Amino acid sequence: MFIEPIPEDQIPGSEKNRGYLFGVLFAYSVLLITGILFHPMWRDEFHTWSIAGASGSFRELMRNKAAEGHPDLWYLLVYGIRKVSDNPLSMQLMHAGFAILTVFLVLKYAPFTRLRRVLLVFGYFYLFEYAVISRNYAIGILLVTIYLALYRHRVRFLLVMALVLFLMAQTNVYGIILSMTFLATWVFEAVFSEVVRKELGLQKPTVFMGLMLVMAGIAYGIHSVIPPPTGYFAGSSHFSLSQLTLHETIRSVATLWQAWFPVPILNSEFWETNIVRDIVVQAILSLVLAWSAALLFTRRPVVFFLYITGVAGIIAFILMYYYGYIRHHGHLFILLVICLWLSAYYREGRYTNRYPVIEKFRGWLIKNTPRIFTVMLSIQLFAGVYAFTVQCFVPFSAARATAHYIRQQRLDRFLIAGDQDVALEPVLGYLKKDAFFFSRNAVSTYLVYDAIRRIPGHERVLALADSLVVAHGDTILLVMNYPLAGHPGRNLFKVGSFEKSIRYDEIYYLYLLSPPAGSLSTSTLKQRITKE
Repeated sequence: MFIEPIPEDQIPGSEKNRGYLFGVLFAYSVLLITGILFHPMWRDEFHTWSIAGASGSFRELMRNKAAEGHPDLWYLLVYGIRKVSDNPLSMQLMHAGFAILTVFLVLKYAPFTRLRRVLLVFGYFYLFEYAVISRNYAIGILLVTIYLALYRHRVRFLLVMALVLFLMAQTNVYGIILSMTFLATWVFEAVFSEVVRKELGLQKPTVFMGLMLVMAGIAYGIHSVIPPPTGYFAGSSHFSLSQLTLHETIRSVATLWQAWFPVPILNSEFWETNIVRDIVVQAILSLVLAWSAALLFTRRPVVFFLYITGVAGIIAFILMYYYGYIRHHGHLFILLVICLWLSAYYREGRYTNRYPVIEKFRGWLIKNTPRIFTVMLSIQLFAGVYAFTVQCFVPFSAARATAHYIRQQRLDRFLIAGDQDVALEPVLGYLKKDAFFFSRNAVSTYLVYDAIRRIPGHERVLALADSLVVAHGDTILLVMNYPLAGHPGRNLFKVGSFEKSIRYDEIYYLYLLSPPAGSLSTSTLKQRITKE
């Protein structure tokens, strides 16, 4: 097999124009920080923050996150920042720092034209999904970018790159998949490239330590995502042959289109939508794109191997374990960026397809790849700017506005209870209070995803609220995710509603509920609230 790395002196060098580099980086940083200030965190962002805040020690943190289905690194970072500040903005700024460092490395080291680097970093994933929204994916993308920046010196910095892959496997499931893919590609290149094999043969102890480090990282990462038997994810997401249906296969394949062309439906509830609505059409387009990219990389065996194993690994996980959302599927786009980046480090091989039509199409692809990539990045730019702009005018979640109103009206002096439980959590995060979760029949500062959690029906919630207010012996504040119709016999008074949100399920309706016997009348309660 023909594998010929390009000599280092022929690889595109680092960006030398400091004006371009720091000008674009400054513009990106200002835009991102502005976006974060406009961005109310939603439940998935607040969940890690709340877990870290409820953990008094490292051991307690590990116990509290055991059922989360995620590795440890992001939780450790958030736990560390919570020891310094109890303002959730501090987590968002730390997350922004990771995104800004990623963009710096892309602008400086990516072997793309200046225009394409700018389009890439202001695109949907680098500007919005893995930047504005604070989750454990930005740290994974940063580590991927560090790995790519070091790649042209991969033999010299082998141990450092092994450490990067170790940490990558501690970020999220897709970080584990990419780490495994990079490791398999290492082995593939060492087996089939005589040049690389000779270089590695001169430092066998380093190679051995690097392999052990990466494998240990992958093993620990997998161990840390497996929840206990009582964990929520163990019950809701699991491997089953029953999932291998034609419908699920089509739906899983379609995620490649969604990741490469994440153009949303143009309305205020754009998130997790795609302008191509038909899932079968998405799957057909995905197959065409996947096959075309594979054909493009055919003569670069290392890149081709990485692409095939990466796509297969991500889609297999989506199909057989957890379908996920755009933030998960986006790793298919990151994989494409990885492969195009690494293509600059290898010469084309001599392989020729025996079908002239396919070979002719491949030639057309090679000739037009720069234009196609520019168009793709331009579409990503549009999606990113659109998502960023909308979230500056429409709250991503109504949780922050709801919490502000509760605090302003001094409603936080009452016991808080609510439904749906997932929507209640970010309100509590902004209030820095605990509440009664009907789904767990207990008071907590955050929602625990375990087998104890039972989501009651709406009527059952009202019955539980009646029992709670009687047991509490005083008025309670209900933070509801849906409006309550008139309920005769209940001393229920609506005090506010917040219905403007990109997250359609994070809108809020506030009610005060008093005990039935000897309680305040609705009119008296209204006067009391107005007076206070």
